Amino acid sequence: MSEEPTIGENLARLRRQAGLTQVELATRSGVGLPTIRGLERNARTTALMGTLTKLARTLDVKPSVLLGQRQTLHRDDAPPQAAIRALRRAVHPLEGLPGPQLAEQERGALSLTDLHTEVEDAWRRYWDGALSEMVAALPAFLSAARRAVEDLRGADRRAARAALARGYQAAAWGAAHLGQDDLARTAVEKSLSAAQHADDPVLVAGAWNALAWILLRQQENDLVATVATRAARQLDPLISRGDYHAVRMYGRLTLSAMTAAARMDDHGTAHELLEAARRCTAVVSTDTTDLANGAHHAAFGPSLVTMLGVELAISEQEPAEALRLARNVPPTRCIPPVARGRHLLDVAQAHTWRGQDAEAVRALGRVQAMAPEWMRHQVYARELVRRLQERKGSRRLPGLAPLARHMNLPG
Repeated sequence: MSEEPTIGENLARLRRQAGLTQVELATRSGVGLPTIRGLERNARTTALMGTLTKLARTLDVKPSVLLGQRQTLHRDDAPPQAAIRALRRAVHPLEGLPGPQLAEQERGALSLTDLHTEVEDAWRRYWDGALSEMVAALPAFLSAARRAVEDLRGADRRAARAALARGYQAAAWGAAHLGQDDLARTAVEKSLSAAQHADDPVLVAGAWNALAWILLRQQENDLVATVATRAARQLDPLISRGDYHAVRMYGRLTLSAMTAAARMDDHGTAHELLEAARRCTAVVSTDTTDLANGAHHAAFGPSLVTMLGVELAISEQEPAEALRLARNVPPTRCIPPVARGRHLLDVAQAHTWRGQDAEAVRALGRVQAMAPEWMRHQVYARELVRRLQERKGSRRLPGLAPLARHMNLPG
């Protein structure tokens, strides 16, 4: 296996492609010149995610490009290219061609009950971290859902469109985790269209939240804040009537806006949004995962709000506060593995900053145990393991070597 480029090598290549000197990059990004020089000389092989985000924004790439996301997938569990092609064709069916039409993937007609059962199963696989299984199952489902939309009328057609909207959202997250950002964006847009035709305001808001998540991945943080807050305001009439699902989605959209504010270093606004989401837990008083309504981050409740508080503390580089808040997250099974795994990465980050390497390894080991495939797709997890590997005495850390193998890292 050839040795992969370091962060510094990626940084130097992208900087030269942008026609910038090190001094110009430092000035435009706000990252110190010694940091940039140290990275490019490989004197420093890691950097804080905030630093990477500033550099990536200036170079007009995602932080994952600096980290080398293409190398995060493990060949044993990455979906085969045929499965990705099938998903792309399912999201982009060829329509309107002259002559005989290309038939969609053969699939018998499904009842509305079966459609909703299958899309819930797709989301369950997502939340369990079984991305390959979800991607493999979606093409046939999308084909069947489109057929149902064509065949049904009235309320049944709207119900079929709702199932199709949730299926497109699942396709979007699967594609995004696999680095297929263009496909993810298209799937989200088709989800929004289907949700609007389903005449379901909460599902429409969920599709906007899906778009917000994709935009977060693309570093469009100011646009995320606009999308999330406007979509949340559209729920006001339902919230005034005490609609439970509308309150849940409002809380989820508010957390998306909070993440965007934190990434723009607007921590005052981020804390205000976190408190707004916390107020929603007066209605949504227990942690639940709404598979039936199927939007990304459908898990919402008091524990999820606390987890996002930990994420906010990490963005403020306050590891002690992050760990204090993390102690308030209960060990409930109502929080799905992917959500808890993302939270535990923040916990591992906090331990790493405080020099508590053994605790960081234990947190990462818990992520591996609960969502092994999902973990391999996370640049954040890969960078944490790599950073721990480079610590003095890391070879004596129990559990680190298996984590490195799991993430397909050398050494």
